[in-house]
Amino acid sequence: MDVHASEKEQVEALRKWWKENGSSVVTGVLLGLSLLLGGKAWFGYQESQALSASNVYAQMMAAADAKESDKVQALSNELISKHSSSGYAPLAALLLARQAVDAGELGAAQAQLQWALDNAKSGEIRNVARTRLVRILIDQQAYAEADKVIAAVQEAGPYAYLYSELKGDLALAQGRQAEAAAAYQQALAQMPPQAPNQALLTAKYENISAGGEALK
Repeated sequence: MDVHASEKEQVEALRKWWKENGSSVVTGVLLGLSLLLGGKAWFGYQESQALSASNVYAQMMAAADAKESDKVQALSNELISKHSSSGYAPLAALLLARQAVDAGELGAAQAQLQWALDNAKSGEIRNVARTRLVRILIDQQAYAEADKVIAAVQEAGPYAYLYSELKGDLALAQGRQAEAAAAYQQALAQMPPQAPNQALLTAKYENISAGGEALK
């Protein structure tokens, strides 16, 4: 716009510009407002869903403490079906798997643990689900599948000794005692001090290594 134009020319120029561009400006403003309001609505929805999932999880744990298995199952299934993307859903699957094991339903436990492994965002929860899944597979004599699950581990972290122990359990279940002894020995070396299953792991090792002679 020419800065030397008269006031009338400036007004006319503004009118002409608005006529040509006004609709796009309005559209842009409306779009911006819709995105802003939509974003607020979306975050509000997410917050509401997170609160709902937290409430269901609290009810589920209270039912578990009260040993109300039917209620636990109903609430766990609600978390998995309605809040599958929340961090609570894999925990619900772990709880359902434990119930299934107590009931002797290893196939159902396997399915729940696999779901938790596939859907958990936390590395810790994935490792818990994976180690429990391997034990279930060994109990079902699904040795090849158990080996595949262990082989898929990329970052074991503090669970390294547990995976070594599981390798030993898997080898022992297949009658490969020397391989099992080596795996148990590795697990003992990796195990942190005061680990709760240290005595059991030591007993496993000594039972198949001539009273622990191979450890010396």
